[in-house]
Amino acid sequence: MTTEGNDQSSEEPGFTFHDRRRIDPETGEIRPEAEDQASSQAAGDQAADPSAGTGSAEAGSAGAGTDGEESVADASDLGVEIPADASSLNDTEAAAGEPAAGSEPEPGSEAAGYLADLKRINAEYAAYRMRAERERERAAAGGTIKVVEALIPVLDEVRLAQEHGDVSGPYEAHVTKLLESLKKIGLEQYGEVGDEFDPALHEALMQQPSDEVEAPTVFLVMQPGYRLGDRIIRAARVGVQQPED
Repeated sequence: MTTEGNDQSSEEPGFTFHDRRRIDPETGEIRPEAEDQASSQAAGDQAADPSAGTGSAEAGSAGAGTDGEESVADASDLGVEIPADASSLNDTEAAAGEPAAGSEPEPGSEAAGYLADLKRINAEYAAYRMRAERERERAAAGGTIKVVEALIPVLDEVRLAQEHGDVSGPYEAHVTKLLESLKKIGLEQYGEVGDEFDPALHEALMQQPSDEVEAPTVFLVMQPGYRLGDRIIRAARVGVQQPED
C-alpha cells in the first residue's frame, strides 16, 4: 500500500495548450472563430451601453470643431490674411524685396559696383578689338608697300622696254600677268601727258612757259607714279608747262 501511494504522489500533473491566436501562423489569414468572437464582443458592449458609440462620435466631432476654431483663431491673431484662391500667388510675391530680372541695381550697392566693372571691361575689350583690327590692317598694308617699293625699279624697266618695243612674244604675256596681279592688290600706275599738275601727286623735274596752257600741265612723263589706295608710293616725275603771264 505504501509503495502504491508513493508512486501516485511522484507523478507530475499534466497540462493542456489552447492556440488562441487570431492569425493563423501557417496561412496568414484571420481565423473564423476569432472574427466571430470579436463581433460577439462588440455586440455585447453596445447592448450594455447604447450611448457609448454616440458619445464617442460626438466627442470626436466636438474635438475637431474645437481644433478648427483654434487654428482659425491662431491665423487671425498673427494678422495673416489667407486668400480663398492661392493660385494667384507667384514666386515674385514670395520673394518680395528682391530686384526684378533686368532691373538696374540700386546705386552704391555691391551689385551696382559689379555692374559698373562689367561695363568698363566690356568697353575696354571693344576698344582693344578695334585697335587690334587697325593694327592688323596697318601691318598688312605695310607689307604690301614694301613689296611694291621693291618692284618699282623692275616696273620702270618694263615700261622703258614697252616704249622701245622690246616686250613681245612670251615676255609680253608675263609682263601682262605681272601688271594684272599688282592691280589686284590695289596698286595703280598714274601720270599721263596732259594731266593737270598736282603737287600732291607729281614731282616737277623741269618747267617751261607755254601760251598753249591756262594752268600748269604735264607735258612730259619721265617716271610714272604709283599709289596703293589713297597712299602715294612714289610721285610721278614729270615736266610741267606753266602759262605765260
